[in-house]
Amino acid sequence: MKETRENDRLSSLPWQSSAKFGTLGQDQSSPPYGMAAPPFFRFWRHLTPKTIRRTVARAARQRLPGLAAEMAFNSMLALFPAVLAVLTAIGIFSPLRDSFQILTDQLIQIAPDDVVNLIQEFATELSTGRERGLFSLSFAIALWASSGALSAAMVALDQIHRIPHSEVRPFWKAKIVSLGLTLGSLSLLIIAITAIFIGDMAVHTLAHQSEVLRLGLLTLWSHLSFPLALMIISINFAFIYRFGPSRWQPGKPLYPGALLAAIAWALISNLFRLYVTHFGNYRVSYGAIGTVIVLLLWLYLSSLVMLIGDQLNVVVGEAMQQQNHPRKPRRRRRQIRVRRVKPSVQKNGRR
Repeated sequence: MKETRENDRLSSLPWQSSAKFGTLGQDQSSPPYGMAAPPFFRFWRHLTPKTIRRTVARAARQRLPGLAAEMAFNSMLALFPAVLAVLTAIGIFSPLRDSFQILTDQLIQIAPDDVVNLIQEFATELSTGRERGLFSLSFAIALWASSGALSAAMVALDQIHRIPHSEVRPFWKAKIVSLGLTLGSLSLLIIAITAIFIGDMAVHTLAHQSEVLRLGLLTLWSHLSFPLALMIISINFAFIYRFGPSRWQPGKPLYPGALLAAIAWALISNLFRLYVTHFGNYRVSYGAIGTVIVLLLWLYLSSLVMLIGDQLNVVVGEAMQQQNHPRKPRRRRRQIRVRRVKPSVQKNGRR
C-alpha cells in the first residue's frame, strides 16, 4: 500500500504530466539518467562471449572468408601500384624518408620475410632505376590501380552492414569513393610520418641537451615506435570503416573494432611469419612461385581480420542499441478452448 501511495504521489508531480516521462521525470526516450557514455567506452562493456559468438556466426553466414579472398586477390593486383604511389608521395617530401624508414622497420618485423624481400626488391628497383621519372608521371595510374583493393573492401562492408541492393552506390560513385579512400589513406600515412618525424626531432633535441635523460628518452622512443605503427593502422581501418559502406548508421562504434583488428593483425601476421619461417618452406615445395603464395595468404589473413573488426563493431552496436531501446515482452494470449457438446442420443427408439 505504501508503494502504491508513493507512486500516486510521484505521478501527480508537475514533471510527470507527460506520458513519456517515467520515474523522477526522466525521459524514457533518452539513455538512463540522461548520461550516456561515449560509444568507445560502452563498446567494452558489451564485448562479451555472447557477442563474440554472434560475430563469428555472422561472419560465417555472410561469407566473410570468401569476401576476404576477393579482397586478397585485388590487393595482390594493387600492391605494387600502391607501393609506387607511396614511394612517389614520399619522394615529394624528401625529409620524411627517415621517418618512413622507421615506420617500415617496425612493420617489417611483423610481415613474412618472403613478402618483405619481394616488396624491398621492387622498391629498390623503382628508386634506383633509370625510369623513375616515368614512374612519377604515372602516379594517377598507380592510384587508380591501387584503389581496386578498396573497391572490393567496400563491397564486403556493404555486406556486413546489410545494406539493401537499392541503396548500394552505383559503379561510378563507388569508384570515386574508392579513389577518395586511397588518397585519404595515403594522406593519413603522410600525416603520421610527419608526426613521427617531428617527434623524432624533438626527442633527439632533448637527448642532446640533457645527458641524464638521453638514454632513457632514446630507449622510450624506440619502444613507442611499434605502438605508433599499430595506431596508424587502426586509424586507417577506422577511416575505411566510416566511409567504405554505402550507408553509415550514426552512433555505431567505430574505433574499438579498428583497434582490435590492428592488434589481431599484428599477432596473426607474427604467427604466420613464424610458421613460414620454421614450418612452411614454400620455396622448396613451389619454387619461385612460393613467395607469391605466401604473399596471397598473408593478404588473405589481413583482409579477413579487417572485415571481422567491422563485423564486431556492427554486432556490438546492435547490442548497445538493444540496451538503450529494450523490446517489450510479448504477453501470451490465453487460449480459450471451446468444448463442443455432442447432442445426446435419446434411447426411446426414435432417430
